[in-house]
Amino acid sequence: MPRFSTSLLIRTGLLLTTMLATVSTKLSAQTPTPQKLPSAPTTNVVPKSTGGSQQPIAPSGAASNSTPAKPATGTDRPPTAKQQPLSTPTTKPAVATGSDRPAVEDVVSLVLKLKEKRVYVYRGDKVIRKYPVAIGKKGWETPVGEWQVMEKIKNPAWTSFKTGEVFSPGTKNPLGARWIGFWTDGKDVIGFHGTTNVKSIGTAASHGCVRMRNRDVKALFPLVKVGTTVKVVNE
Repeated sequence: MPRFSTSLLIRTGLLLTTMLATVSTKLSAQTPTPQKLPSAPTTNVVPKSTGGSQQPIAPSGAASNSTPAKPATGTDRPPTAKQQPLSTPTTKPAVATGSDRPAVEDVVSLVLKLKEKRVYVYRGDKVIRKYPVAIGKKGWETPVGEWQVMEKIKNPAWTSFKTGEVFSPGTKNPLGARWIGFWTDGKDVIGFHGTTNVKSIGTAASHGCVRMRNRDVKALFPLVKVGTTVKVVNE
């Protein structure tokens, strides 16, 4: 065998070896590295709530007596409804007085002036009526002070404290057409009333009551109510 044949074979072997090494390197570069798959979650998945509140399910292995988180409070609590800004009132609200509490300027009160022998009807601080009266005579004076109407009677009957005689309602009844009682000591009662003795008006003639003309006491009757103030003064 000639010399070049052996040398040629050696070179050819080296060339093949080099080519194989190159091909192996390229194949290694093109082969993808297998990726590590994610591990399964350790907590259970909470389904989306359709109503109400859902508490998260404790992960497996967790203690069953673990304390749940406190609910949100204060500024971290989501609003339940959209709040509108408060508006400043442009007018002052009216103060309710109630149907049984009239305004001060509408309150009716009576002032009986003994020396004048006249009763004044006030609405608020304004005199709206005045009537001449007869008052209690000496020893039977009409009591001075501030009292209140305690009863109202139309066409009253009357029993004489002297004789016990009973007078039915009518033209002969000494109490006249109306009675407005405002004072009592638990036994005797004093009030405004009509009279059959019109000539006594303007004098001190009664046993403490306040006599009025029938037409005047009829006019006074609807102006007052139980609880109306009656102030008796020595003027």
